[in-house]
Amino acid sequence: MASATLPSAMNVPGSASQAPIEKPSAPPIKILPSHLAQGYSYVHPVLLLALCAARFQSLVADPVHELFRDLPWLALLQISYVMLCLPPAGSTQATETGSDGEEKKKAASRSPSSPAMTLRPGKPGYRRKQQTGKHGWAGVGAKLMPAFLSLTLTFLLATPILAVLLVLFGAPLTTHNLETVLCAAHMALLSATALVYVHGVDGYVWKEVWGIARPVDAVWGSALGTGLGAWFGAIPVPLDWDRPWQAFPITILTGAYIGYALGSLVSRTPLLYGKRIQFAPETEEMEKKTN
Repeated sequence: MASATLPSAMNVPGSASQAPIEKPSAPPIKILPSHLAQGYSYVHPVLLLALCAARFQSLVADPVHELFRDLPWLALLQISYVMLCLPPAGSTQATETGSDGEEKKKAASRSPSSPAMTLRPGKPGYRRKQQTGKHGWAGVGAKLMPAFLSLTLTFLLATPILAVLLVLFGAPLTTHNLETVLCAAHMALLSATALVYVHGVDGYVWKEVWGIARPVDAVWGSALGTGLGAWFGAIPVPLDWDRPWQAFPITILTGAYIGYALGSLVSRTPLLYGKRIQFAPETEEMEKKTN
């Protein structure tokens, strides 16, 4: 008789008690609150566009040589950007909300129990000097290792994947192999370096990246802008204008640089920041009705 009093929900498959618990999505990444980070985050896309514009004629004249020559400079700029402006994966700054985290640090520094307020015995009012040197170098080391790992994974994983995607989307398979690999390396540095730096190898986040389901921020916006820019940049390639700059992969790479800069800047506006791309809201409504 006791079994008859059990709730009916226990016998219904797919009930709320048996629903799988989904991992919450990682919040959008904010640029670090320091003045240096905020300022350079706007300067960085301009520097990349200036590099692309300054070397465009050389790129048209000899794509392979120019792409290979610019690769170390692009890597240096990207590493400088992520270290100056972004929180590394797993850090407390990655979970703090920008100015809120900064206010907490300021409040902690003003509290009487803070180590910075420790007074030297026998000398009232004399504050003990903080040993910021070691902490500063420790902070650089904490960012340098994730930056090096992100650069390594970008070259080892992202570059081959993007090279295959370029071939699948129409790049020559039996010719222009160096152009394809170097173009993929440039696109990987633009799109994947910051993503790996702030998200690490979190599989759930990368499912959102490949599913175009991440909330918009400067990191995701620049990666998405790189892909869209390369897509639109491929339009002039098959046109019979007989222009030297139409050769593969000049327009594709130029579009990727422009898309990166626009995506990095536009994604930080209140209109897009934190939003998600919705492809088919009707499908979601039908699923809710059926459930």
